Amino acid sequence: MGRKKKNLCQESRKGGKLAIDIDSDADIQECTSASAQSGSKSLNHLLEQLYEKKGSTRESALSSIIQRSSLGYQYQFCEKNFAELLYQCLKSFKRGSSKESCLAVEALGLLAINIGCDENSQELYKESAPVLSEALKTESQSKKLKLILDCLAIVTFVGGNELDETERSMQSIWDFMHSRTDSKESQSAAVFSWSFLLSTMDSWSISYKHWQGAIPFFKNLLEVDHESTLIGAKQALALILELGCLEKFEGDTSATEEINVKNILKDGRVPEIYVKVGKQILKVDTLPQQIQLNFLKRLLGSGFVVHMKENELLHDVFKFKPEKRQSGRELYVAERDEAAIKLFVPDVRREDSYQRIHKSQNSIFVKARTQIRNKNRDIKGEEQWCSED
Repeated sequence: MGRKKKNLCQESRKGGKLAIDIDSDADIQECTSASAQSGSKSLNHLLEQLYEKKGSTRESALSSIIQRSSLGYQYQFCEKNFAELLYQCLKSFKRGSSKESCLAVEALGLLAINIGCDENSQELYKESAPVLSEALKTESQSKKLKLILDCLAIVTFVGGNELDETERSMQSIWDFMHSRTDSKESQSAAVFSWSFLLSTMDSWSISYKHWQGAIPFFKNLLEVDHESTLIGAKQALALILELGCLEKFEGDTSATEEINVKNILKDGRVPEIYVKVGKQILKVDTLPQQIQLNFLKRLLGSGFVVHMKENELLHDVFKFKPEKRQSGRELYVAERDEAAIKLFVPDVRREDSYQRIHKSQNSIFVKARTQIRNKNRDIKGEEQWCSED
């Protein structure tokens, strides 16, 4: 991610109990690269319709863009038309009808997933996060609030490069959780979004002052008669216990003493999850990655497997290397390049240096990774061209 505070593939305590989560290809509507190319004119036409004066036309266009962006990986279209998509969606979110506003915020979240951690991701975060955070204070419609929370979480996940940017979004969600207890649906969505962002952080980077009282707060939610809230509270507590720095979340030591991993996770262990991606199997056996998996699967729906095959953002998150498709004509393709640097960083400056080396848009690591991704996209385009001959 553009702003992850930890290695998402970091080793975690693993459980021995097996949980199988196999998605059948027969149940997935795949949008192949060829069909995505053939539909490029339609996508451009949909973009033009976002400028129409008639609200129903814009709503229809947004709905179609959402469908295309979730069921298929639309990096080229989103990257080429990024500015127009971003600002037209923000305009529709602020000024459109309730339906148009909901569609616009959903489209923004999918825009983040499709562009991934490229040069546009931070602009997406900086332009949309303040608007979304402010909307949490005034919006009352439950469905729209859930979409806003999802969108704020994913644009921060992708485009928030600095620790304080992640904390700022988490704080907005945290304040919402405590102030809007009247809507259990919205509150549970906030718990999932907050946990999703927390799952990207290392224990050393978490502030001592921001989340005091989190453990007793989530513990109280375990008593709420609402299934989604109960699941979210258990997930949040399990993640806090997994991170291990309870003093940053407790606020009330007695509340901490009454809970342990065995109360939250079955058998006190994290089950392993397997997801079928074509002929390959994605194994997810750490709690942070399982939280990220569930969140992204919910946003992408039946298009998750397609994105898992083609979307480089998801490849980076889950350390997944898809198999290369065999083309009709032989084409030499080098193994996937990797960007790596070795620098000596004194311990006293390690945290700041890590952010500068790995997260800054101008760092040599990020520039090298961008060049390699562009090269791989060119190679993939040649493979597709050969297969069509």
